[in-house]
Amino acid sequence: MKQMKAALLFLSLGAGMGCTSTYDPYYYDNAYYDPYYGAYDAAWSYAWVDPVYSYWYYAIGKVQAMQVDPATAATQLAANASTAFTPSGCATATATGATVNYTFNNCQAAISLTQISGDVEVVLADNQGQLAATANSTDLTINGEPYNLSLQIAGSPPQGDQRKVTVTSNSFSPNRFDSRTSTSTVTWVAGSGCITVDSTSQATKGGLSSTATVSGYQRCDHQCPTAGMVQVETSEGTFTATFDGSNTVKVVAPNDDVKSYDLDC
Repeated sequence: MKQMKAALLFLSLGAGMGCTSTYDPYYYDNAYYDPYYGAYDAAWSYAWVDPVYSYWYYAIGKVQAMQVDPATAATQLAANASTAFTPSGCATATATGATVNYTFNNCQAAISLTQISGDVEVVLADNQGQLAATANSTDLTINGEPYNLSLQIAGSPPQGDQRKVTVTSNSFSPNRFDSRTSTSTVTWVAGSGCITVDSTSQATKGGLSSTATVSGYQRCDHQCPTAGMVQVETSEGTFTATFDGSNTVKVVAPNDDVKSYDLDC
């Protein structure tokens, strides 16, 4: 009888262990890295839009003050490179018409960008009176990892000191994902160094795919994100994480398993 009870106990434990879900690390990583890449998109937008926003739009209301010239804005951005990217001299920028070509050597920029090295081309345009920019990279690294930068920025008319852009991005680190597409709304107060991001992204790695929704992500100049949530929808269920100003974030799996990450802030 004792042997039978022991056998039943073993079978019961085995069955319970068999019910425990095992999730691919990619799903946890997506909840961690997607907000990072969204913050990168926002930081690039801040660096390229904030310096020329007042030139592009009339300061009061939603009326354009004059016929704007993308080439003039590009010249302004090139001249602003030593301010937008530090330390002084780490970035060179040349404007040719409406195009600005940057070369970075271990630079830092506002919000979240650190250890930037490589080349980036930014093309400004007038889209029916609205500011537009397209950016692509060559041999770019950010924070020690290779990074494929490919995004389009669409500006919106001003509301007081509030700045707002819509960003369509295919940017990501190939070390982490095979692909990523994202649409986000980024807002900030002029010159504040703080951004708010709301976005939806689709990403893949190997045979896995997921959709990440970031809501109310707030971050100021190289500080930890103070607010926001990310939900990652997968074939295995939903993975979630919440930002609260601390330097760690906990990703919660569908079975309530938790994986913690240190934030680079």
